[in-house]
Amino acid sequence: MKDVSNAQAQRAAPLKTPTRLTEEATPDIAAALTTLLANVFALYLKTRNFHWHMSGPCLRDYHLLLDDQSEQIFATTDRIAVRARKIGGTTLHSPVRSQSCSAFSIAMRTS
Repeated sequence: MKDVSNAQAQRAAPLKTPTRLTEEATPDIAAALTTLLANVFALYLKTRNFHWHMSGPCLRDYHLLLDDQSEQIFATTDRIAVRARKIGGTTLHSPVRSQSCSAFSIAMRTS
């Protein structure tokens, strides 16, 4: 029983990562990273959308280019999210939160 309560306490405790950031600066930087994460994720979705809907005589070249670019963009999202968590911030946990934090407009189509 002691192990269970210890595990629960560790899960609820904030991350203790050594940093030179002041306690006052950390929430602002974490919020900026969350906004950046939302923007990069929106760019990833838009790039994938172009990748999926590409047509024309240069289809193969553009398809490969956008595929490579979207993979690089997606890899960046992980680095940003990890950095935000390391300084005690939160990450995007839902599409609604992602859209509300992003500077981009992501049109939701129902048809």
